[in-house]
Amino acid sequence: MELCKISEGKAKIEVPKFEKITAKTPVFYNPKMAFSRDISVSVMNAIKLRSSEKVLDGLSGSGIRGIRYILESNAEVQFNDHNPAATRLIERNLGLNSINALVTKSDFNHIYGKFDVVDIDPFGSPVKFLDGGFRILKNDSYLFLTATDTSALTGAHASSCRRKYDSKPLKCSFAHELAVRILIGKVVRNAAKYNLSPRPLLSYTKEHFIRIYFEIKYGKQRTNKNLDRLGFAIKCKCGYRKATKEYHFFCPNCNEKISFSHPLWISEIKDSIFVGDCIKEYESMEFLKDKPLALLKTIKNEIDIPLFYDIHEIAHIYKTKIPKTEEIVKRLEELGFSASVTHFSPVSVKTDANINEMLRCING
Repeated sequence: MELCKISEGKAKIEVPKFEKITAKTPVFYNPKMAFSRDISVSVMNAIKLRSSEKVLDGLSGSGIRGIRYILESNAEVQFNDHNPAATRLIERNLGLNSINALVTKSDFNHIYGKFDVVDIDPFGSPVKFLDGGFRILKNDSYLFLTATDTSALTGAHASSCRRKYDSKPLKCSFAHELAVRILIGKVVRNAAKYNLSPRPLLSYTKEHFIRIYFEIKYGKQRTNKNLDRLGFAIKCKCGYRKATKEYHFFCPNCNEKISFSHPLWISEIKDSIFVGDCIKEYESMEFLKDKPLALLKTIKNEIDIPLFYDIHEIAHIYKTKIPKTEEIVKRLEELGFSASVTHFSPVSVKTDANINEMLRCING
């Protein structure tokens, strides 16, 4: 296995040379996910773990994520991978960074111990690792989760979504937001078996992946309240959309039959105060890059109302002009509505206005 040296954040590691990232790559390392790892370090710093608390990098690959947690967040990390080639490379990369840490070679679902943070960053869906993760998480802990099977979650492969996430997706303009909510919904339902209630602190989608950071609490009452935050996303061809606990067969705006996605999370997908803390931590980092910081700032200012409006879609439906996104936000606010841009789409708006009020603002 021929290796090449790379630097990322404060870490220096060696990884196999490759032309294309696939599931068959000898040891998994994706340079495009450096963006996500930058944000993960800011999240870890915002959590402010005590020295006695433990972090599991459960699917370590090259070890880059856990190494950065140690070097940039002063975390105590246990590395794990079922691939013996990966564990050998992790040991090598720990040596390159003068780090002593525990490395285990195990199926993730067979890991022993209790952890304060579990990071699950697989190639594809994280679903098969959820039960194992909840088994080893403490009360008042954190789960960091990645999904890269966005084609299933966004409705391109609906049958795959039903098998993996037990949810019906919906191909639509806001499919990427639905993907985040379907994933959160699956996590919440899995956690309920253990009387655990995950709360999303930060959720975002970027290119081919979804990343969500959860706070995990124990308790039956919390769990029951979490399950009450599951419901439907409904959509009509007239542009009407809504997140609701109850399914409507016909659109209340035009009385046509509607489409739906279910079950999914219909509550908040972030904690704005926590995201603000992540921004402060990110701004203090030596390796500051503009794009992750810009994303965090957009997410912080994004109003947390389910389902956004794609301006181009509405303009196409009603054969009207396409104004600038910022102008629509301004018009909505002048009419007394909450409104913001959204990180899910540069030509879309989050708002508590309904479709008719939205159309009024588009028409000026």
